[in-house]
Amino acid sequence: MSDHASSMLRLGVSVTLFITACAAAAELSSQMGTTLELRSQQEEHSEGRINRTLEVSMPERVKGTQVMQAIRMNLQEGIPVQVDGTVYDMYSEPFEPDVSALDASSLYSMHPQRDQYGDIQSIRFEKLGED
Repeated sequence: MSDHASSMLRLGVSVTLFITACAAAAELSSQMGTTLELRSQQEEHSEGRINRTLEVSMPERVKGTQVMQAIRMNLQEGIPVQVDGTVYDMYSEPFEPDVSALDASSLYSMHPQRDQYGDIQSIRFEKLGED
């Protein structure tokens, strides 16, 4: 076989391989797009189920005396507590928290703040209006 024919044969094989590689890349790209779209839809449905499972319709209602006790207990665990904008944490209240400003007979709503693992990071109490 002459050099000219050999070069033409190599060029033909190279072009064929290039076109095959381009077609394969286009097919894989299309499949990846479809896979990502399906994965996104699956995560949306999963998120919806998680939200419905974890959703709390009404915050827990507790008495003022329970709030005072929760402040003391959670400070021992190192969990900060916020009551109507006042923050009680182990740094501001190292020994005995001053809960004299709280009304023991009032009702409060409790809102625990959790991390992605479900562990309580802080607790927020809000005084409920008189019914």
